[in-house]
Amino acid sequence: MVKIRSIMSAALALLMVLVIAVGQVEAAKVKKPLTYAPEQLEQIQGYATELQAMRDRLPELGALVQQQDWTFTRNFIHGPLGELRVKMQNVSRVLLPDAQPGARKLAKEVFNDLTALDLAAQTSKVAVAQREYGAAVKDFDSFLAMVPEAARLKPKPPEPIAEEPKTSFLKELLAPTESDVEPEDTVLELTPQGAESEPEAE
Repeated sequence: MVKIRSIMSAALALLMVLVIAVGQVEAAKVKKPLTYAPEQLEQIQGYATELQAMRDRLPELGALVQQQDWTFTRNFIHGPLGELRVKMQNVSRVLLPDAQPGARKLAKEVFNDLTALDLAAQTSKVAVAQREYGAAVKDFDSFLAMVPEAARLKPKPPEPIAEEPKTSFLKELLAPTESDVEPEDTVLELTPQGAESEPEAE
């Protein structure tokens, strides 16, 4: 009888542990989505600034591919874009956990695109180089789209164009015209030079 009671107690304890474990799993499922802390956004923005600067220079690489300048194409990939993968991995590590796998995948695809482009430039394959360049641009843009909105660079407003000050209508209306200006009194010399003037009457 004592053995049965001890077995029942152990079974009940095990059941309670299972119930608590299941409850914790369900609570984790309904947990509120994570959000970025201000310091995380600041860190991401720093990385995103560097990546955007690289993205802005991609048309230079496209022009080199179009010109079939293979030497400078390879130099560009290993030079200005040499640290691209490292910077993309830095961003991936700071993103929210559910966004990290997709970001890592895109970073790897961009790296593979540039590697294939480098090989195509080495073997002077025009069509392959153009295709891989287009793929690199597309995958790079997809990666930048994963950067949270709050950490993206805000475009600078266009600077106002300085215009010459225009004369107001009232100022033009009140401005003096030629007819309003009185001519200066001028004395005309009517006596011919060398002629004696008539004596004044007494």
